[in-house]
Amino acid sequence: MAHNFPKISAPFGRVTPKDRLVDPTIIAKPWVQMFYETEIKMYASEKIDGTSVGIVWNGERISFVGHTEKSEFCPRYLEYLNNTFGTPEFESVIEEIFGDRPVTIYGEGISKDYNVHYGFPEGNFIMYDIQNSNGTFYNREAVKEIAKKLDLIYPWEELMTLKEAIDFIKTRPSSRLNPDNKMEGLVLRAPLELYTNNGDRVICKVKVRDFVDGVKDYKC
Repeated sequence: MAHNFPKISAPFGRVTPKDRLVDPTIIAKPWVQMFYETEIKMYASEKIDGTSVGIVWNGERISFVGHTEKSEFCPRYLEYLNNTFGTPEFESVIEEIFGDRPVTIYGEGISKDYNVHYGFPEGNFIMYDIQNSNGTFYNREAVKEIAKKLDLIYPWEELMTLKEAIDFIKTRPSSRLNPDNKMEGLVLRAPLELYTNNGDRVICKVKVRDFVDGVKDYKC
């Protein structure tokens, strides 16, 4: 059963580790060039500055996992998770949707204890992915539909080419979750779930501080 969300890489590398900005001539993954040099649109969703949380449904009960299996949640946020998602009522809804199929629902945990709280100081969970036990992910439309059924927030999202996404974050836009905060960046996924021959998912992130000179720490 998959738990921890796989690390999302940037599409480009840096000339040296000391460079603040990425260099678009240094392609990080073989598939990046195809999206960078064509008009193929990708799903570009706001990258939320929170703490990685997985709501794990093993077919019988719910548990929670952080960025790694050894990660621990602060007591206040763990209480929020238990009171919101660890209830018989929520398990009943999960069972109606997934039955006994094990899945992990991934999202960003936000509260005043973690990074930026986006106007939810007492806690929230911003859902962005669902992974099957075999390691594959649900497509975007299915994820958004299930988020509605679970009454969970899904990040703002638009279809953009990779170049359009980079141009957009260079404007240093405000967060669509809370305009009082700045957007950290975008996560881009293929229009349909795609995987490379070695099983890597076609997904990348573009962050403001990687493309805008002088932005050293883009916390809000």
